[in-house]
Amino acid sequence: MEGKLEKPLVSILMNCYNGEKYLAEAIDSVCSQTYPNWEIVFIDNHSEDNTEEIVRQYDKKIKYYKTKEHLELGEARAFGLELCNGDFVAFLDTDDCYLPNKLERQIKQMLGNSDYQMSYTGGFFIDENGNITKQFTPEYYSGDIFSQQLKRYEINMQSVMLRNNKTIKFDRNLEFSPDYNLFMKICSKQKVGVIKQPLVRYRKLKNSLTDKKISRWAFEMQYTLDKIFTKNPALKQKNKKYYKLAYAKVAYYYARYFIQIGKKPSAIKVLSKYKALNVTYFALFILACLPNSIWKKIHTLKQ
Repeated sequence: MEGKLEKPLVSILMNCYNGEKYLAEAIDSVCSQTYPNWEIVFIDNHSEDNTEEIVRQYDKKIKYYKTKEHLELGEARAFGLELCNGDFVAFLDTDDCYLPNKLERQIKQMLGNSDYQMSYTGGFFIDENGNITKQFTPEYYSGDIFSQQLKRYEINMQSVMLRNNKTIKFDRNLEFSPDYNLFMKICSKQKVGVIKQPLVRYRKLKNSLTDKKISRWAFEMQYTLDKIFTKNPALKQKNKKYYKLAYAKVAYYYARYFIQIGKKPSAIKVLSKYKALNVTYFALFILACLPNSIWKKIHTLKQ
């Protein structure tokens, strides 16, 4: 469809739950885009703050929908995606914002490479006040990058643009990482464009991962990997080295969860399977065997 259009429509999916604090800044960053043909599909996930009043101040390029009840993240994203009519879909959470040429750069890349299903970019981490704390630059290059994403997942959702076709669907069962699930499935099947230039500002807040979120991230990461490798067993053999690294990461998140809830033997057991994989996982195994205060201190410094 997009080949027939000089400036194809980009649907920007925004999911929001009580996100009034930075909402205007996020929407303004879309309104400031150098690329003109966009719409915002705004899903108000049963907010109880002033979200609706803020959104209503903008023009009809924002299509506002409010859910009848609060939905889990996978359900909310799936609901919103079904309402996106653009040739391409991008994403923006209400804490974050685009740099002015974000859409323009990605549209140029996607139109110039018809075999790319997805594009993602670099960006800046910002604090609560909008100050830049760090730049993140993609390590990988455009093409077949599934094995690299198994090694180290680096896709920031706010930076993503997808071709809008029937192959893209969010898993409604996922509470924490429906984006990881969808993007890894795409990487396992299709080529992906990478733009190293920073084109988004991602607000990294100080809220620590709760026990539930850590356990869900571990479970959902494993769920995604199991689904991919069960559906295409040849990928396991093709990516044997990085396959193990991906599952080692799952074990690490389970270990973090077990230590936080006081089940240290379970943490040691889950990491013991990967202690010979490399120096990092040997060190994590040893760390899990030491007093919990040392584990927690190291992870505090890491953050």
